[in-house]
Amino acid sequence: MKKEKTFEQVVEEIKGRPILVANRGIPARRIARSIRESFEAIPIITATDVDRTSPANSAAKELILLGSNPRAYLDIDLIIRKARERGVIAIHPGWGFAAEDDSFPEKCKAAGIIFIGPDTAAMGQLGNKVKARALAESMGIPTIPGSKGAVTVEEAREVANNSIGYPVMLKAEGGGGGRGISEVRNESELGSAYEKASAMARAAFGNPRLYVEKLLTSIRHIEIQVAADQYGNVVALDERDCTVQRNHQKLIEITPSPWPKMTPELRENLKTWAAQLIRQVGYYSLATVEFLVDADGRPYLVEVNTRLQVEHGITECRYGIDLVEEQIAVAFGAKLRLTPDQRALNHAMQVRINCEDPRIGFAPNSGKITHYISSGGQGVRVDSCVSGNYDFPSDYDSAAALLMAYGASFEKVLGIMDRALGEYIIHGLATTIPFHRQIIRHKRFRQGEYDTRFLMETPEL
Repeated sequence: MKKEKTFEQVVEEIKGRPILVANRGIPARRIARSIRESFEAIPIITATDVDRTSPANSAAKELILLGSNPRAYLDIDLIIRKARERGVIAIHPGWGFAAEDDSFPEKCKAAGIIFIGPDTAAMGQLGNKVKARALAESMGIPTIPGSKGAVTVEEAREVANNSIGYPVMLKAEGGGGGRGISEVRNESELGSAYEKASAMARAAFGNPRLYVEKLLTSIRHIEIQVAADQYGNVVALDERDCTVQRNHQKLIEITPSPWPKMTPELRENLKTWAAQLIRQVGYYSLATVEFLVDADGRPYLVEVNTRLQVEHGITECRYGIDLVEEQIAVAFGAKLRLTPDQRALNHAMQVRINCEDPRIGFAPNSGKITHYISSGGQGVRVDSCVSGNYDFPSDYDSAAALLMAYGASFEKVLGIMDRALGEYIIHGLATTIPFHRQIIRHKRFRQGEYDTRFLMETPEL
């Protein structure tokens, strides 16, 4: 068995040495800050030609240039070759792109580079939705009724018609983030929906395989943040409520959930199941175990995300911790410092500020940001990748910033977030800032009484 290291030993081991963030934008800047500030290591960020002038690069001491292909962040072999040329000791994949490619850890290991995340075996077991569902079922963890594995379109039709009934969802086997998903209301929609979801899955994850499950309605989307080390220590932290969504894309996340039916018993059940699942496969690093909970409080496992999540920051605000700091230390063999009785300090909320125009169907827009003033003040955190006089590219997603508010109660957080959104100024491109302000002022949202259909059923938003 490996000998445990302390956090302080890891700091001394990696101080002054180069660590690469194989990503861009918000995750690249956020992770680079922890590399520099927590470990006094040298943060390096990858960049394509499109990203050479990105404001996010200010967090790096150096850039590794990947060339003209905007999708080079998916080219693991290129990234590792460039990392070896620079003498990088570790790679953090961030989120998105190749972060959940289970070949990444093994290729890093072969190159003598530490992968800041789980190993290939654990990632392959839990990152594959079909395998994760099967494992959960074998452990008695409730899952959504559906196919036992990936299906052809004819097999999906058989399951839907003769087993679970319509409506159903077709979902990508090899990824998450709301991509590669199609809702199917009846048999006549199945063929075209399958073709569309499979194409999205192939483009996003390189894997076109789909599985089918029952479409639940009147549900909350609740996820549990888990951290684990290489010595069997596993900690599950309080839930994040990610129910406010549009087209299966999360828009607002809250911790703890303001839903009146989120009882202490339900919370502990979800945390227990999440920890059991992680422990079962010997997983280490960070992971997020996602559940759907119906109107009667019945939970169902959805998937496991084997990476750092976009919304991890509100968990950091709740507990006063740095999850990336823990993730890096664990990768180098440190014992987890978080404990099962980790004390919560705050309520917290995050809104995703995107360069999209809600007035015309949330169409992404790109071009020059002419004027930029970030929010600040007590109880506010901003993770951003933009600035004034910056040409926001069209080659990537529309994320401009993650705006977080935290305070002693949900009501306090609502007030801080309203103020922070009012102070946040981005001119030159349309953004979702006014839309978010409408949501947090809505009566149903403030009462915690909504489900994933909230935006569809609220025409005034």
